[in-house]
Formats: sequence, C-alpha cells, structure tokens
Amino acid sequence: MISLGDLIIRMCDTSFGTIESVRRWLRRPSVETISTDELHSRMASGDPSLVLLDVRSPSEQRVSRIPGAITQDEYEANSSSLANKQVIVYCTVGGRSYLYARKLVAHGIDAQNYRDGILGWCRAGFPLETQDGQPTIAIHTYWRIFHVPDQYDVQT
Repeated sequence: MISLGDLIIRMCDTSFGTIESVRRWLRRPSVETISTDELHSRMASGDPSLVLLDVRSPSEQRVSRIPGAITQDEYEANSSSLANKQVIVYCTVGGRSYLYARKLVAHGIDAQNYRDGILGWCRAGFPLETQDGQPTIAIHTYWRIFHVPDQYDVQT
C-alpha cells in the first residue's frame, strides 16, 4: 500500500508535469528537471557552473541542507555574480522549487528543478550538512507523513 506521503509526492509530480505540458503548448519557457543521480554526479565532479539553491523555509534550512546549497536570500543578494551559472533549485518534494525555477527561467536564467528534493536525496542515502557545513543526519520533512530512511533523524 502506498503511503500518504508518497501519494502526495506522486500528485505533485503529476500536477507539475501537467502544468509544464500546458506551458510548453503555450510556448512558454520550459522548466527542466534533474534527477538525484544526475545532481549527485555533477556535485561529485565539482562542476563550477552549478549553483544549488535551497528554497525551503528558514526553519527547515536550520535543520540541514544538501551539501553546498545556498539559500534563496543568498542567491538573490548575489544573483549578478551568479548570472552565468546553472541554478538547480530544490525544496522538500519539488513543488516550491518548481515554482521558483519557473520564475528564474521566465527571467532568462538557466535553472532546473530538482523535483526529488531533499527527500529524494535522503532516499538515495546521500549526506546532509548543517548551515555551517558540518555533517548531520537530521532532516526536516515538513510533515512526518513522508518516508525517510532510518539512518536519518526526522524533525518537523
């Protein structure tokens, strides 16, 4: 049986996929997605053209982040110096990040949505860090309905 959290994730994926199809039909700029494996590979290669942008709330960000990510405030304060970078936007399950990536793409910025979000990152078993760059196993899941592997400490 599918969990409520997984059902919500599937509904979000379907909804945003439908919105994106309509946007393409209307000839609006499309928002591409990046998979967990692709993101991990690019990060592992040290790709200097990549900016990982966390658009979750400050309370979520205080718990943990994907290593090397910056906040939306940090991005907006330094957007001119990041103008030639590819921005990968993430949140918990991909909804907020899709909306922000769509805004960036509409302004001509090379942005992609990491639709799997921090939950997908954890489901792949990849590490997290605190805001000051220290390793952590804590993750803010927003709600406890989302499945996270046992090695992580779920916080809401």
